[in-house]
Amino acid sequence: MKKIIIIATIVMVLVLTLAGCKSPIKNIDQGQQNNGGDTIVNPEPQGETVKLNLYYANQEYVQTGNESLDKLLVEERDVTVTDKGLAEVAVQELMKGPQNKKAAGVIPSRIQLIGVEVADNIAYVNFSGSGMNGGSLEEMLLINSIVMTLTELDNIKAVQFLVDGKKVETLMGHIYTMEPLKRDDI
Repeated sequence: MKKIIIIATIVMVLVLTLAGCKSPIKNIDQGQQNNGGDTIVNPEPQGETVKLNLYYANQEYVQTGNESLDKLLVEERDVTVTDKGLAEVAVQELMKGPQNKKAAGVIPSRIQLIGVEVADNIAYVNFSGSGMNGGSLEEMLLINSIVMTLTELDNIKAVQFLVDGKKVETLMGHIYTMEPLKRDDI
């Protein structure tokens, strides 16, 4: 009986000692230092202004169908990073349309963005299913524009399109989207 009491006492002392070794969890805001002296930095600081390359449809290509023309034109824009992250801000900027008169918007106003998440170097672009219709040219320009824009970001190598949170064979019936798309795929 004494052995059981001694063993139980030793176990309790060990449990209490180990529980006391755990350091408390603290909220550390960007730029603050933790107890080890290391600075904690958010990779996408909110409120910071960054330059983005946004890819829009070349209006002349859309009007003429001339294959010798670039399908997309790049537009550099200063944007402010929000709590939604840089990838979602980039898609929202694409939705606003170009400032360059030679370029045309690629995401029609009838299409609604649910959100953009990034994991394992893949951007998951989630659109609402309502309004998701169009011709093959419209679908190609939308996909190419988003893939080119998002893969400009350091942490994104591919884009997976979702409709209402699910993978779909195509967005508008023409281009296969069940797998993540890379720049080389478009």
